Amino acid sequence: MAIDSRMRRDRHDRGLSGPVLPHNAPFHKSPDQFFIHHMDQALTEYEHRLGDRLTKISVAIEPVPSERDFVISQGVVPLGRIERGNPSLIVLYQRPIEMRGQDSQRLVRVLRDVLAELIARVLGLEPFDVDPDYLGPQFRD
Repeated sequence: MAIDSRMRRDRHDRGLSGPVLPHNAPFHKSPDQFFIHHMDQALTEYEHRLGDRLTKISVAIEPVPSERDFVISQGVVPLGRIERGNPSLIVLYQRPIEMRGQDSQRLVRVLRDVLAELIARVLGLEPFDVDPDYLGPQFRD
């Protein structure tokens, strides 16, 4: 039985290499698109729950924290930061959040928890008031 020369296997000869879903398929999402999509979903849900209070907050994404943020957090890798102003800015650090989610469901939960914590801090609420499904920082450890 001859092996088709177009089929590639991984370097340990354990299976086909390459993406399971082609990048041009309608259902394919890059990790960045996945992160943004779920952040937008969470913000929409929180906006329905909190109403006009979220108009005082802008949200941005940065790949990793700066060295300054690392020093301010005393050696702990921060997952986000708040810049007070009008509107206040919440910055989420995508890669550290992604590293705490071993699978897509856990990643979404960690993302939602971090966002709920930061929004709650800006608005003077408890994270449970922002997201009733909030699990807390012990879930991320």
